[in-house]
Amino acid sequence: MTPSRDPVPYSDFSQLTAEDYATIQLPPLHVLLENAKNSPQVQYYNSNKEEEERELRSIRRTWLKYIKLNANYSYGSTDIYNSAYIVDGQPVPALNTGREQSYWNVGVTFSMPLEELFDRRNKIKKQKTRIESIQYEIDRWYDDLSLKVIDAYTQVTENLAILQSAASSMVHARAQYAVSETDFVNGSIDAQMLSRQKSIENTAIREYEQTRAALNSALLRLEVLTSTRIINR
Repeated sequence: MTPSRDPVPYSDFSQLTAEDYATIQLPPLHVLLENAKNSPQVQYYNSNKEEEERELRSIRRTWLKYIKLNANYSYGSTDIYNSAYIVDGQPVPALNTGREQSYWNVGVTFSMPLEELFDRRNKIKKQKTRIESIQYEIDRWYDDLSLKVIDAYTQVTENLAILQSAASSMVHARAQYAVSETDFVNGSIDAQMLSRQKSIENTAIREYEQTRAALNSALLRLEVLTSTRIINR
């Protein structure tokens, strides 16, 4: 039976900083696709397949129950008695001879009902069809799973690149607003200009957080689909 694996402890992305995201190294895609074969659903299908394969082996061995072996052994002595007779007018005494003998008798009988004989092939064929059907389900499920893994992987790589740009924009907007605050205090800019700069900062922060949320969602989905921990910390 396919051994079950302990659940993967998923990463906590809530405490990651912009610097943490910049150092994320994704495993190669082929590794994640291979790890996806350890998903609970694939293990479930594999377990069913193994059970049906055991049943097929059992069906193929059913003819053995119709074979019977028998053996017997006997041991004893055989006595031969000869009556007295006359030779040339002289009586000859009777002779008594004997010998010990042992016998082995081994045999095999095979008795299978005709119905069972002709139906055996159908049972084997039917069981093979069940196994092929399960394998088809495994392949179909794995193909669907692979597409989901590829989609999540693509979203992660895209959002990682976008997040770096969004992080730079956010840092720049915050720095610019800090300068604008100083300029406002010094009377270099008016309240309207300060408000506009604050709006730019808020937009940059919002875009960063939206990208971060999308990235976290894609990362977590990738971990769940592939049973692979992405962030080791």
